[in-house]
Amino acid sequence: MISTRRKIAVIGRSSPVFRLFVFVFLCFEAEFAWSLPVEDLYMAEVLVVSEEERQLVRGARAGLLQVLVRVSGGREVENSSLIAASLRKPEVYYYQYSYESTDKTLQIGDEVVPAQLLRIHFEPSAVAKLLRRAGFPVWGSNRPGVLLWIALSDDDGRRILSGDEVSEITKTLQDQARLRGLPLLFPLLDLEDSASLSTAEVWGAFLGRIADASGRYNLDCILTGRIQKDSVGRWNANWSYQIDKEWRVTDSVTFAEDKMIRSIVDRLANELAERYAIDSSHSHVTIRIESIDNLEEYSSVSNYLESLGPVLDSSVVQVEGDEIEFKLDTEGQNEQLIELIQLDEKMVLLSADEEMELLHYRWVN
Repeated sequence: MISTRRKIAVIGRSSPVFRLFVFVFLCFEAEFAWSLPVEDLYMAEVLVVSEEERQLVRGARAGLLQVLVRVSGGREVENSSLIAASLRKPEVYYYQYSYESTDKTLQIGDEVVPAQLLRIHFEPSAVAKLLRRAGFPVWGSNRPGVLLWIALSDDDGRRILSGDEVSEITKTLQDQARLRGLPLLFPLLDLEDSASLSTAEVWGAFLGRIADASGRYNLDCILTGRIQKDSVGRWNANWSYQIDKEWRVTDSVTFAEDKMIRSIVDRLANELAERYAIDSSHSHVTIRIESIDNLEEYSSVSNYLESLGPVLDSSVVQVEGDEIEFKLDTEGQNEQLIELIQLDEKMVLLSADEEMELLHYRWVN
C-alpha cells in the first residue's frame, strides 16, 4: 500500500489543496510561531534487491536505524550497544511491511540489479521504549517549521528556489528532510514576497531583510543560502540559519551536490533536536490553567496534557473557579515542555517560577 503524506509535512508540493492551506495560514496574523505535523515518523523506506527473507532482515535493520535517528533527533543512536543489539532483531519493532517496484537499481558486486522499495511500519511505543531504555530523547511529531530562502546560480541564471522547481537540489532537500523528520517549506514567491525581498538580497545574505520577509510565515526557523558551481565542478555554498532570532553561519565546498545538501539539513535537524527533543530524565511540574469554563473544556485540557510526549501521568490537584491545577509526571527538562506547549499554541504561558516547577497558563484553544 502506498502511503499518503500531508502536504504540509514535506517541501516541494504545488497542489491546489496545499496552496489553499498556505493561503489560509497566511491570513491569520498570529504572533506565535507554527509547528508543523510530521507524518510517517515511524515508517521507513529501504531499497532491496528481492523479497527474500535475508533481504527483509537487512532492510528492516536499516529501516529501524533510520526511524531511531529520526525519532531521537540525532545519529548518536548508532553508537549505543543497546541499540546495536536491538538491530539484530528488528522484527520485534515492526508490525507491517510491503514492497513496491521502482525504476532504481542497486550495485551488487559487479552486477547492477533492479531495486524494490521495502516500506516498513514500526510500532511507535516499542521504538520510544527502546530509545528511553538506551537513554536517548524521543522527539514528537509536532516539529518546528523551517522556511527556505535559497538562491541558486547555474546555467539557467540566478534565482530563488521555489517549491515547484524540479531539480536535484530540491529533491535532495526533500529526501533528507523526510529522513530526519524536518518540515521544510519554500516561500510562495508571490507579489508580496517579491516586493519584500529580491534575489540579490538573498544572494548577498542580507539577513535583516530575509528575517523581515519571513515574518508573514510565522515559522520557527529560517534557512537561507547561496549555491553555485565553479569552473572546476565544485559546489560552493554559504549558509545562514536562524533559531530563536539568532543567526548561525557556515560554508561548504564539495564536488558532491547531494552531500552538501544533506550536511546542512543534518546540521539543522541536530540543533533543533537538541532544543526540542525530550531526554529520558524524570521530573514533576505543577500547571495551573485558567479559562476552563465547562466540562467539555476540562476534558479537552486533560486530553491535551496527556497527549504531550513528555507527560507520563497527570492528576488534578485543585479546582477553583475557572482555574484547575494539574500535577504532571514528566520526562525531560521542564523548559522543553514549555517550548512544546508553545509550539502547539493551545495555551498561553502567563507566569513561571524560577525553577520552572510551577507554571501558570491560560487555555485559548
